[in-house]
Amino acid sequence: MATLTPPVKGPLTLFPLRAADLAALTETISPARLSTYLRRTHGNARRALDLYAWNIRAGAAMYPILQMNEVALRNAVNRALVSQFGAEWPYSQGFLRNLPRPERETFEGGRRKLERNLKTAQASTGDVVAAQTYWFWVTLLTARFEQRIWSREFAASFPSAPPRIDRELVYGRADAIRRLRNRIAHWEPLLDYDVRGAYQRAASMVRWISPATAAWAAARWPLPRDVLTRP
Repeated sequence: MATLTPPVKGPLTLFPLRAADLAALTETISPARLSTYLRRTHGNARRALDLYAWNIRAGAAMYPILQMNEVALRNAVNRALVSQFGAEWPYSQGFLRNLPRPERETFEGGRRKLERNLKTAQASTGDVVAAQTYWFWVTLLTARFEQRIWSREFAASFPSAPPRIDRELVYGRADAIRRLRNRIAHWEPLLDYDVRGAYQRAASMVRWISPATAAWAAARWPLPRDVLTRP
């Protein structure tokens, strides 16, 4: 269950006071960007701005658990890759042959760029891991890698997952989190998202990998109450 913190109090809800401020905010944000929020508030610009501010707050509140989710997931997948392909798996032909051609070309291109930036002939596995996108780790959870990786490594990578949890479910959850991350990164509306549920799903993936880490993240970055009470 998502942990809750008291709502933020202060004068922010009193702004904008003047019609000129309201017009300036609308122009700066742009009518096109505010259009979604205006439709939800039946054209009420002040309420639309409150909703827009809530959207920013909701995205910010999700960032810590999304970061912990990414770090935990990539390290869990990395451990599986080390177990199956060796400590230098980014250079293992066995690993590379398992990637579809487009993904392999993208991965190798990114690895070469990393090597140039680091001025080295071979990047460390840690540097390669840190350079990958969330999408890369999600793709490694697809059915293509079931036999080669997850039939052997799932239990070790997700040691605290309940018996009903399998690779397919983790993949589906990770892909949903990827889509949410993209919406937040591009400042898109979260009005139709179950923010509490998204928080819990991201946290549960961390818990399947490390209950202690999930508990620490929940204590450090609980979901604020004002995010759950949308204007």
